[in-house]
Amino acid sequence: MVSRSRMMADLDPLIRYRKHGVDEKRRVLSGLYAQAEELAKKKEAMEAEIEAETIAAEQALSAESAAYLGRYLEGARKKIRVIELSVRKLETKIMIAQEDMRNAFAEMKKIEMTQENREAQKKSEENRKEVQELDEIALDGYRRRLEEDK
Repeated sequence: MVSRSRMMADLDPLIRYRKHGVDEKRRVLSGLYAQAEELAKKKEAMEAEIEAETIAAEQALSAESAAYLGRYLEGARKKIRVIELSVRKLETKIMIAQEDMRNAFAEMKKIEMTQENREAQKKSEENRKEVQELDEIALDGYRRRLEEDK
């Protein structure tokens, strides 16, 4: 049978395991944020390109450039809508990953607090035993002095 003190001290490996899990979830979340940033950059680049092409077509003042511009704008706006849809899907994944990381962190903290409580309880028990032993030693010394005085 495993002693009670042995059972109480075995949370350190679990804490390390939970920390590793939190770190993994943090890395996943970081990757999702990087993807969101990349999509935002693509959208900004596409919008800047639309603006540049519109200015170029206005300066060309030809019917042909206006026709090409219309088709280009239609395709570019479609790409922007696809990017925006991807961003919305990614935002959902980010929210789920954030919640998952929060839950994992909370579980890890619960275990850490349990470990701290167990260690405090163990320390208190050790202090109590030490005081009890010192009291017994003092009491034995007192009894010996009483017997010697008789």
